[in-house]
Formats: sequence, C-alpha cells, structure tokens
Amino acid sequence: MFTEEIDKEDFYQSKYDYYKQFSFWVIVFSSLASITYFISDCQLFDRFAIETLLPRTIIIIPMLIYIFLAKKIQSYKTMVVIEYIIIHMIMWTTIWAIYFLPIKTHASEGFIIMHLMFCGIGFSAPFKYSTFFHSLVIVNILVSNLFNHYENLDIMLSLGLPCLFAICFINYFMQKLYVGHYLTAKKMEYISRYDHLTDVYNRNVLGELIDTETEQFLSSIGKPVSVMIFDIDFFKKVNDTYGHVKGDQVLKSLADTVKPMIEKNDYMLRWGGEEFVLILSERTLEEASAFAEKVRKAVETSDNGVCPVTVSIGVAAYDGKNYKSAIDEADQALYRAKENGRNRVEVS
Repeated sequence: MFTEEIDKEDFYQSKYDYYKQFSFWVIVFSSLASITYFISDCQLFDRFAIETLLPRTIIIIPMLIYIFLAKKIQSYKTMVVIEYIIIHMIMWTTIWAIYFLPIKTHASEGFIIMHLMFCGIGFSAPFKYSTFFHSLVIVNILVSNLFNHYENLDIMLSLGLPCLFAICFINYFMQKLYVGHYLTAKKMEYISRYDHLTDVYNRNVLGELIDTETEQFLSSIGKPVSVMIFDIDFFKKVNDTYGHVKGDQVLKSLADTVKPMIEKNDYMLRWGGEEFVLILSERTLEEASAFAEKVRKAVETSDNGVCPVTVSIGVAAYDGKNYKSAIDEADQALYRAKENGRNRVEVS
C-alpha cells in the first residue's frame, strides 16, 4: 500500500541522484575557474606570478580524483562529503595564493564567489550537511586571517554572514521543494509496479524479472523456478450476488492470505481479474505442488468477511528458456483443475 511516509535514507539518496550531475559540473567548473584566478594574480604583481602558480593549479589533482570517485561511488553520504571537501580545498588553495599577494583587499570578492559554489552543491546534499560544511567558510576566513592578516576582515564577515544565511535558506527551501517531487515519483513507481487493490505486483514487474532479449528469467531469481496460476472459483457469482465492492474485498482478502505464505524471493502478481500468478524461486515442481496445496487449503478455510471461496491452481516448472512457456503450461494445468471439479491443484 502506497503511503506518503518518507524514508529519510531513500529520500536523501534520491535527492542526490537527481542533482548529482549538476553537483558534478559545479565541482569541475569551480576547480577549473579557480585556476583562472592566476590571471588576476599576475595583474596584481604586474608580472608572471610564479609564487601563486602552484597554489592555483594544484587543485587539478583532487579534481581528477573526484572525477574518478564519482564514477565508482553511488552513496550520497560519501559523495556529498567528498564534494564539500573539494570545495573547501578550492577555498584553501585560494587562501594559500592570497598569502603571496601584495594586495589582499580583493579576497572578499573571491570568498563571495565561494559561497556560490557552496550553494550549487548544496542542492544535492541533506540540509544538515550543507549547513555544517558551509558554516566552515567563516571558520576558514577567521583561521586564515591569523597569517594572511586581511585588511578588510570586517567587510568579509559583514558580506559573508548574510550570504551564508541566505544560501542556507535556499538549500532548506530546495530540500522542502524536492519532497513533492520525491513523493510523486514514488507514487508513480508504485502505480507502475503494484496493483492498487491487492497490493501485490502487477504484470509490469515482469520487466524487472526477465531478460527482454531472451525472455528468460534472470539468474538473480534463483534456480529452480516454478510457476503457479490460480483464480477464485465462480468469482462472477460472488460479484453478481454480493456486488463488486464485496468482490473487491474478497480479492484483497485472498491476497492478504497468500502474501504471508510466500518466501522473500518469490513474486505474487495479479494477472488480471481474479487470476494471480506466483513465481516461486528455488522450488522444484514437487515442492511447488505441495506449496500450492497449502495455498488452496488456506484460502478454503480463510474468512474474507463476505462468503467462503475456493481456488483452482495450475503448477508448472520453468525449463530455463522462454518464461511464457511456463506460464502457458501452468495456465493449461489451471484449465484442467477447472474441468476436473475446481478447488484442486493440477500439475503440468
């Protein structure tokens, strides 16, 4: 059943995945842009500023490491921290270059630009991460003032603190804004994979279980695999006698009876109407047949709050080829169960 409860870990990972390409290019362009500050260094020295060449260019190394890690690591917890470390490294290489400059009054403009970099990668980060790492900008300025002795430290702080607060607000607002996108995406994912009435999978989930080229079940399902098809006997009579609302109640009760019986790697699908398919992982035909009998008895003795119902079940083994052949064989077995009196299990 779809709910609007938010799993924080899943939410933050989803948020990072959504913005990670943006964050990636913010890091890359920020690193490359920081190198171009060497031009202004030369202007301040009125010559080739050999003193700041290394501080300005060394950022290439962590940038390349970041590009490599971004392709290997998916976890938001790791990558967000790495991204903030890179931005802080850009700031500290800038501080290192400022140490050599004959005029340090322009540092305030450079630090304002730093705030924009923090704003950019804050989109993909949890708000508490962005607030903590961005706040360290002020710490960086105060610590570096011990040796850089900024002539306009008061201006840096009076400009920097409002930027910090404004960007923290932006990141907070963007996180709140993403909640709506996240819930909509989750709802659409649920609708595409689950039957809204019974809360079991629908047919669309088959796309995740088979190789679309060979139409074989994926090896991750396990071997052997058996297939069950079952439906409610005389379900039309239930609808005609009690109405479709009560018929839906019977279907939901049936699903609630069977779902707890299946294993973690099994899949229960609503195939259509009152018909369901079970894909049983790591069960032989004999084991699947015995399980089908348990399902039949459980349904027969269950109380759905409307009327007693029974099911007919067809069971087939998957031969490792086209999954449709197993579905067809199970369907034929289900037909024989109907022909032979219903409320029974037939094996292909």
